Amino acid sequence: METATACPTSTATILACQKIARSFKENIYELSRIRKDWDLEYATSLNVWINDTIEKYYAENLDSVYDKKYRDWHEVMVAGLQSLKVLRAALKVDFKNDKVFLKSVFKKLGYSDYFSDAKNGDHLSLYKFLSTFSANLDEDTKQKIMQKGVPDSLFCKIIETAQQIEEYKCCFEALESENELNTYAQKDVAEIYETIQDICRIAVAYFQFDPIKRDEFNFYKVMVNL
Repeated sequence: METATACPTSTATILACQKIARSFKENIYELSRIRKDWDLEYATSLNVWINDTIEKYYAENLDSVYDKKYRDWHEVMVAGLQSLKVLRAALKVDFKNDKVFLKSVFKKLGYSDYFSDAKNGDHLSLYKFLSTFSANLDEDTKQKIMQKGVPDSLFCKIIETAQQIEEYKCCFEALESENELNTYAQKDVAEIYETIQDICRIAVAYFQFDPIKRDEFNFYKVMVNL
């Protein structure tokens, strides 16, 4: 048996994928109406693929989601997403009459590329979001935003979170399907993660007005409740 990675977030990721795949199969008769290739055969094969991957690579590491490192990671991600959401709301209020600046700052700080997926539970997008924010925030932009009333402490909290999350960089890189993955396990997890994320994007939109079912396809919420 080959261990995919020592990082507990990798185990949490594959377990979340397994749970979402089960929900997908349970709701396949309804969801099959919105995608031609979504049928019971596809849902079943997806579950078999994930279950086989877990059995082959993760059977000895399933308890790692209870490790302190994973819980610490979870707390960092929660803090980062909350702060990014608060700043976004403040920007939309403070610069509602300056659409040009609002558009440019959202693009520069990563909101345009990553916010939508991050808030819907894609923790890889949240990692990229925090990294982009930290790398691209310049002093002029920061001062212009602070003049409207946003405290420096909010920026400090986001930057601190971005720095803390770098400790788990290897875990996120293992989910990048375009990277040169050095084990079959990492390749399988990357492909499974991408497949499940695509399902989640469509299912979350479909179940927009059904919060219980919608949360079954919110990757982050599923991971939190493992």
